[in-house]
Amino acid sequence: MARDERLSQPHLALVAAHPGAMGGMERFCRFLAGALIDRGWRITVALSGCDIYRGMADDDGGALTIARVDWLDETLAGDRDYRWPVIDLRRRWFAKVRPDAALFVQSSNTPMRASVAGAFLARVPIVTTHRTMAWPVEKSPSGRYCFGLVRGLGLHRRRVVRKTWLTAALARRVVFNSDSVRQGYVEAYRYPFRKTCVIPNAVELPELSETTVRNDAVTIGYVGRVAREKRLDILFEAIARLRTQRPVRLVIHGQGAKRTELEALSHKLGLADRIEWRGPTDAIQDAYRRCDIVALCSPREASSNMTLEAMAAGKAVIVPRTGGMEELVRGGTCGICVPPLDVQALEGAIARLVDNDRLRNDMGARARKQAAACHDPATIGNRWADVLRQAAVRGWKRPFAAVRRVVGDPMSVESNAPMADGRVVPELS
Repeated sequence: MARDERLSQPHLALVAAHPGAMGGMERFCRFLAGALIDRGWRITVALSGCDIYRGMADDDGGALTIARVDWLDETLAGDRDYRWPVIDLRRRWFAKVRPDAALFVQSSNTPMRASVAGAFLARVPIVTTHRTMAWPVEKSPSGRYCFGLVRGLGLHRRRVVRKTWLTAALARRVVFNSDSVRQGYVEAYRYPFRKTCVIPNAVELPELSETTVRNDAVTIGYVGRVAREKRLDILFEAIARLRTQRPVRLVIHGQGAKRTELEALSHKLGLADRIEWRGPTDAIQDAYRRCDIVALCSPREASSNMTLEAMAAGKAVIVPRTGGMEELVRGGTCGICVPPLDVQALEGAIARLVDNDRLRNDMGARARKQAAACHDPATIGNRWADVLRQAAVRGWKRPFAAVRRVVGDPMSVESNAPMADGRVVPELS
């Protein structure tokens, strides 16, 4: 089959791992699969973990194929090490499937390293996307060894950087959902800046129901996993310290391993009668309609889908000043940013919004306008389709052109690339 004929219906291998229930990464994968199918793509999902695509394959006319590979386990282990037997198995899979491009949905610890190498050796053009913040790289030891004669070389740090950097070196494009997260990977892991781009998350704009100023309790909402990293305990403590003119209640839509511990904490803080546990829900927009404020407290967020969904629903949001969250709320214009894990600052932000209906409503209106302007699903879908198609076309013409770039050293000054503001990535010590 001719290349031009194949690209009339391009074929993507979507490599993703879903160890649990629906989260931000899962929402992204479902959105992207649907958007690309609508634009004439065929998709083969190399799936590890839960099948979050149920229902999609029934209505797509055969454009979506689920290939259960289980390359990663629940801890996202399995492909992280560059071991030749694993790489060769992945190479054979990609050679058999023969996609026009492969998209690897990665987290900060790049768990799909062997798979990326296998796809490269099978001559499949690679695009990777990071949906989480870069994990801090351990600093080089400052001590000296051999009776003080030899300075610490930081070999472990260099090895960690090289392993992570290689996935970007083999890729045609590395896509991030915020500029702050992109710069974090460029600075910490020496990602080649020229290969990177930012495509924000997409969100549907729901219809707004009529709202009236109420005199009853103000409802703070949370919609997502009840997990340790979400730090709902910080939200509990802030609400317990509130002294506002109106009563405040908390509604949690979600489930997770921390619920039992958080229920015990709510009793200890005297909040049990003010917290409503509703469990997971598929009626996301109904969940946001019941809220007046939506709060997020996790200290590591790249660009929260929960926050974006709340903004689209016209709700005032409170977010931690971390990752790309400040970008998402336009520096505080569309929401209030607080330092991560700062109970006092979170309490103050909640009090401002609880006691000021006008501020809360105006902020929610600006948030909805921002979501419509910068996170339109059709626009975001087109941008993804363009990036993947360009990678497929370039990859076919020169499948091994990247080899000459891979032999470079990510630790050398020569590999530095200018940042968005013109700065140069500092040399690693």
